[in-house]
Amino acid sequence: MGHNAGMAVAPTISTASPRAVRIPRRWLLRVGVGLVILLVGAEALRVFAGTNRHTVVPGRVFRCSQPAGKHVLELVDQRGIRTVINLRGLAQDPTGADARWYLAEATATHDRNVSQEDITFSANRLPPPGELRRLIEVLDKTEYPILLHCKQGADRTGLASAVVRLLQTDSTLDEARRELWPTRGHFWFGRTRAMDDFFDRYAAWLAAEGTEHTPDRFRIWATKIYTPGAAASELTWLDLPTAPVPAGKPFAVRLRAINRSTEVWELKPGNLAAIHLSFTVASEADGLVYRGQAGLFRATVPPGGEIVFTCAIPGIEKPGRYVLLAEMTDARGAGVPLRCASFVQYGDRAAMGDVIVK
Repeated sequence: MGHNAGMAVAPTISTASPRAVRIPRRWLLRVGVGLVILLVGAEALRVFAGTNRHTVVPGRVFRCSQPAGKHVLELVDQRGIRTVINLRGLAQDPTGADARWYLAEATATHDRNVSQEDITFSANRLPPPGELRRLIEVLDKTEYPILLHCKQGADRTGLASAVVRLLQTDSTLDEARRELWPTRGHFWFGRTRAMDDFFDRYAAWLAAEGTEHTPDRFRIWATKIYTPGAAASELTWLDLPTAPVPAGKPFAVRLRAINRSTEVWELKPGNLAAIHLSFTVASEADGLVYRGQAGLFRATVPPGGEIVFTCAIPGIEKPGRYVLLAEMTDARGAGVPLRCASFVQYGDRAAMGDVIVK
């Protein structure tokens, strides 16, 4: 047996510094991306699957997505809401399946003796001047607190909320535009970019005037100067037939269009390429009989300028009274006919006339 037999061996203690545990950089990156996705997902869920409720002006103006009838009652009780501003417009058939939301909302506001104002905005188009003026009039005269909403509470509601801040607070233009941030459900791309375009136009006007935003300047611009892009015209028939048109015989009618907008009209060949004139012929008995277009050629019409279109109409076989309706159309970047925007959608006026076929 060796001399160390039965003797305890003392443990060896290392004096070297412990080695730091290294986490691979790629794992840190993955964790960071995962957290961002989690936060964005949670916010998106709250915005798009929830009520998207926010305060615009404390104690005075609130916003949300389309509230169910019970949510209207809840907000009236909790916030003391006295006016609900619906930015989706008046439902054409309040009893239809697609308009149940409207009936529920109207019933709830009626039950609570709360005012309901219906204003028609689109998330995909600049606001019509008439509807914008109506919004401002309601904001001026209605009873507060108010609740603003559209469908998702993101785009149209964001625009209206920014208008409130520009008119009623000391917010700068940039601060007011935060009502159109992703945290409210709005994104600066796609067709809803029109909401941002509206405020870009105001900013451009301020720059051209060499001045800064004030509530009074925004009011002047929004109610007296703003036009929705090129969508402002004055249409006049020049030679509507005063005598009956022979059945089956083609005929043409000329129309003068004056550019009442602040932008140049660019006309080009192709019905999905640029600004042009659309017209229809219809009768009470048969409905739509013919649909045509004019102005599919190259021309430029400056603000205040005018152009004459010729509406060529094929022979109408059936005798009777027909209505000829013409309206300017903006097809720039439309790609498909459904995306062509009539100037009438922006509050412009169409031209209407009668034709007798005998």
